[in-house]
Amino acid sequence: MQQLQLTKKILLISAMLLSYPAFSADTIGDIVEQTGIGNIIREGNKIPSSNLPSINLYDEAQTGNGRMLIEFLDAEELALTEHTLVFIDEVYYDPDPNLSKMTMRMAMGTARFASGKLGKMNKANIAISTPTANIAINGTDFTSTVDELGRSLIILLPDANGDASGSITVWNESGTEVILEEAYSATMVSTMESSPTAPVVINNITPNLINNMFIVSPPADVQQVIDESATKSDDGGILDVDFLEFDGLDADALKDSEGDLEFTELDIDLLDVDFLQDLLDIVEELDRKVGISKTGGGGTNTYGIEGTAIGFDKDTQYNTIVDTGSGLVTFYRKVNGTISIKLPIDAMARINTQTDEKESIIEMGGDAAINIFIRQTN
Repeated sequence: MQQLQLTKKILLISAMLLSYPAFSADTIGDIVEQTGIGNIIREGNKIPSSNLPSINLYDEAQTGNGRMLIEFLDAEELALTEHTLVFIDEVYYDPDPNLSKMTMRMAMGTARFASGKLGKMNKANIAISTPTANIAINGTDFTSTVDELGRSLIILLPDANGDASGSITVWNESGTEVILEEAYSATMVSTMESSPTAPVVINNITPNLINNMFIVSPPADVQQVIDESATKSDDGGILDVDFLEFDGLDADALKDSEGDLEFTELDIDLLDVDFLQDLLDIVEELDRKVGISKTGGGGTNTYGIEGTAIGFDKDTQYNTIVDTGSGLVTFYRKVNGTISIKLPIDAMARINTQTDEKESIIEMGGDAAINIFIRQTN
């Protein structure tokens, strides 16, 4: 009789276990909505998010031409628009909410984060960052839009009543803190060392209108603050030269420099194409003054790139950035659309760009193991 009762208990326990869904010990949330193309990158493997409803610690959430909504265990929501990447670094839930913790990085694109409602985590223990800013939240719903250079536009969203959903503190290595506490107030952060712009309230928008276009063409309210911040800077360094004033070159701030002035992605202002071209013209002039040798339009240079210049080439309309630190070369072009190509510095590649006006061919490393063909029309 005892053996029969024990057998019944085992069968009962087995049935109870089978009646519950099988969760990994690392499961921290679920994908509750998915449209278009999206992936979860887990331990280096790319898994279509439509086939994987659960989210684990250290997952990377990535969208292509699609959107994704993730809900965590405390009802925090993370919504990704098209072409967005978020790293989920640390999520830990403890019976004591003060010991729970969440850390994630919004790396690219537009993501919306809304803090949880179940009280499993102290909001002070939620740390969110972008490549150029750190974000501390207090009962908050907000968006971050990050371009491929890491520049970040952060917007505090309203609650259901139209009031601010909480507050956000934005800071970085500049030592400056900016607090957003009005609905649709925003700040722009260009680099980890530059201060966030002063808060500005964006008018005539809704959460559904906030997308990746905001980083390329920011709202007029934000652009005005960016322009004002640029003119008020008083650090007295080379970064404070007004590049719109060409006469500034008469005082050669680089005449004592013995090293090369390296053109990097930070020299590109995607927010204003006319300003970009003016700036790159001046950078080319500065390069000439400090002795950097580079030629374009079919010439060669020390990086083995032929057909375009390092920096901005007026003929091809490409910005070519060689980053020896990361070992990457970026080719960026914004004419009738945006082209952005990143290749290893030792790659052998050929980029053929055809437009209604002309054709340009850029080659790297001699024989082309990689062939890229681009056709642009007006």
